[in-house]
Amino acid sequence: MNSTVFKKIIRENRLSSRLVPVFTIAPELELACSRLADFIGERFIGECEPLVREMLEDGLASYKRVRKTGEPHVAFMHGLFQRAHLLYARRYVAREGEREHVWSPMFEAVTEFEARFAAGVTEMVNEACPERITQKTAAFQLAARALNGETFRLYFEDYDVAHDYADREAVGA
Repeated sequence: MNSTVFKKIIRENRLSSRLVPVFTIAPELELACSRLADFIGERFIGECEPLVREMLEDGLASYKRVRKTGEPHVAFMHGLFQRAHLLYARRYVAREGEREHVWSPMFEAVTEFEARFAAGVTEMVNEACPERITQKTAAFQLAARALNGETFRLYFEDYDVAHDYADREAVGA
């Protein structure tokens, strides 16, 4: 069952027809993407677009790259989570008059944070989170919230960021 947030993101960004082949090969990815969208929401900005959109685009690019030579569903999942560290790159705040409330990464879903401060205005602030975290750790933390046990094992048992990331460098420092 797709969430309304996920449906809205794929509809507004015209991703539906591009995601169909991925979900045909691995139907469990649709639920994973839906849960990811429910966690991050549609207003959290990545590098320049909503983070969920950027993540889906990365997943599709990875899928396309190995579609004929490897396991495209695994590549999609790895691509999907490669920007998870952006949850720590900037701060997400809700302003209610003089008060500011800052979202703490991974303690609650962004959508829950937005719901708690629905009366306020939410925005991104160019200040990195004080926590030091690698891209691999951020991907694992987010995947643990979006995937169930068996799906997490399937896609992350052999997760090797050495090919894609500078694993040693901490993000948000």
